[in-house]
Amino acid sequence: MIVIKPHHLIDIMKLYGAGVEHFVPDELYQHDFYKVANHIIENLDTELQFTIYGDDICKPCNRFKDSRCSDPLDHIRGYHCKDTYNQALDSRLIDQLKLDQNAIYTPREFIEMLSRDRDIIFHVWLEEDSGLTEKRNRLFQEGLKKLRNVNGKMQERD
Repeated sequence: MIVIKPHHLIDIMKLYGAGVEHFVPDELYQHDFYKVANHIIENLDTELQFTIYGDDICKPCNRFKDSRCSDPLDHIRGYHCKDTYNQALDSRLIDQLKLDQNAIYTPREFIEMLSRDRDIIFHVWLEEDSGLTEKRNRLFQEGLKKLRNVNGKMQERD
């Protein structure tokens, strides 16, 4: 089972939509984004548990200290720490999608939930520049489309 922040799963989908087919290690941060992303893309029935706190991606990161992200944030108005901003994003996603943090989901189930709310990105990424949010949404939607068609296991919806 993978413990994951919902926004990390959306980031995986967004990057997959941008054309990243195989994720590689980040030498600077040394987190496990690549490992979790590759596993999820290849195994849409993997068990997931959602959290707003440190997840399986964060834990090996050299910026993850005292059970929180210590990476500073200076481009989002009202936030100075990535940990606080990410918790806000994940809380919004959990509320929007009515996720139960004690439940087990699969990426396949998450994809189906996200497919029902075509504007989820706009309901969650409220503080970012509208151009960036538009781009995030376009790539995310492309990633959803690709994942729904992985191995012909999921039907595309328009």
